[in-house]
Amino acid sequence: MSPSTITLLLMASNRDINYALREIRLKTRSRMIAEVSRHKVDFSPLEHVAMSNIRELGGASQQMLVEAMQKDKTQVSRIIARLHRQDLIIKTPDPFDKRSVNLTLSDNGETLLNSLDKVESEMVENMLQGFDATEVQTLCDLLSRLNNNLK
Repeated sequence: MSPSTITLLLMASNRDINYALREIRLKTRSRMIAEVSRHKVDFSPLEHVAMSNIRELGGASQQMLVEAMQKDKTQVSRIIARLHRQDLIIKTPDPFDKRSVNLTLSDNGETLLNSLDKVESEMVENMLQGFDATEVQTLCDLLSRLNNNLK
């Protein structure tokens, strides 16, 4: 194969990969947006990440979210305010540090997050139909490598 043929194949391959990733992102995002709309909340992907972190950490302070999400304090503060306004999280004073509050999910927040988890799980199951265990593991390894390459 000539160098120009290899270059053309790589370009076509890059376009195919970009297209597939974009389509997957758009389809999954639209399913998640539909589920959020069903719950009648105004909710962004970053707020989803924040709530997931609060649940995984068993409650969190703003500083814990800043570190977990790798976002600045101002951005995390806005996210917390929006979640609190919509009754998706509860703020309670930290008994050991009067300047800090502990954040936990409200019942509404827990319900929303469980619903989103279910939708995500169903989407992944649908995407992996026809894959055997080895293929799933290979896909996970490749996606991990792709993600690490973007860091």
